[in-house]
Amino acid sequence: MADVFISYARSDRPRCTLIRDALAALRIDVWFDAGIAPGHVFDREIEHQIAESKVVLVLWSQTSAASDWVRAEARVGREAGKLAAAFLEPCELPLEFRSVQTELLAAEGLVEADPVWPGLVRRIGELVGRPGLAEFARLAADPPAPPEAWRRWIERHPADPLVDMAVERMVEGAVPGLRAELAAERARRAAAEAELADHVEASRAQSGELATAARDLARARRERDEAERARSDADGELAAMRESLAQRRGGLPLMSADVGSGIVLDQRLAIYVSVLMWAMSIWFLSSSIGRLSGSRGGLDDVFWLIIGVIALVIPSAIVTVVILIKRRALAAAAAAAKATSAADARVEGAGS
Repeated sequence: MADVFISYARSDRPRCTLIRDALAALRIDVWFDAGIAPGHVFDREIEHQIAESKVVLVLWSQTSAASDWVRAEARVGREAGKLAAAFLEPCELPLEFRSVQTELLAAEGLVEADPVWPGLVRRIGELVGRPGLAEFARLAADPPAPPEAWRRWIERHPADPLVDMAVERMVEGAVPGLRAELAAERARRAAAEAELADHVEASRAQSGELATAARDLARARRERDEAERARSDADGELAAMRESLAQRRGGLPLMSADVGSGIVLDQRLAIYVSVLMWAMSIWFLSSSIGRLSGSRGGLDDVFWLIIGVIALVIPSAIVTVVILIKRRALAAAAAAAKATSAADARVEGAGS
């Protein structure tokens, strides 16, 4: 429910809007027909707003004085005992409203600075149950009003919605420049909050990137563990094969025990494991190297490059070297076994 219903002529809407804003600054709820929602029946909405409002403020001009609508609205307000009026320009009022006190508002300048304004605000304040409005308007129109005047107003009208504004005016009068300092402090606080929000958003984005990198690292570790299990299986198969060959050769081992770690070097599995590890290393490092070479990388790319070298490249190099060493050892063992077989054949031939 609006406190004030404004009745006016449409040609006077710009000045009506200024008066509406000045009343809103006094925390008075105002309604005029610019607020009718689409689809509402015009006359019913106006009738409802007039009936619910506490004040019918009529703005008289030559146009509004000739309007049947404005006259009807003013008549309803007078009959309900809630009529307030002001002249926007000199004009002749309808006979039935000439007894209502009406003063002429200035055509230019701020509404609040008009000497007629406090009188109009006093009438509105009486009707809406806020008797301190006129004095507040008078004090507000005089910026140098002393803090003591504002203090007395607060004491007389402690329940008025404008008390917090009166306190600000009182403090401003007691400490000049404090309002500007408070506004600057609020601006700094808003800027700090905006910067904090940006940092939070950036942290969330970075957390997402770290989570993705952690998932990639976990996947690489699983693949590495699978490769190590495959190598362990290959070591077991090689040990079993060496033991079997040694038994069939009468206890002669295929190769000495210090040859290596037991990777199956004479089968394709060993080569497959080595190639797989190198492929994983190249795949894991390629994206970081590409971004660093293109000047698009950052510290996270350097971090993952170091992790890749430690976790993949170095183990791949070690496995490759071990494979080469073991193949050489197996070749030597095979040559020794062949030589032994030839020697045995010669001994058997000589005995026969």
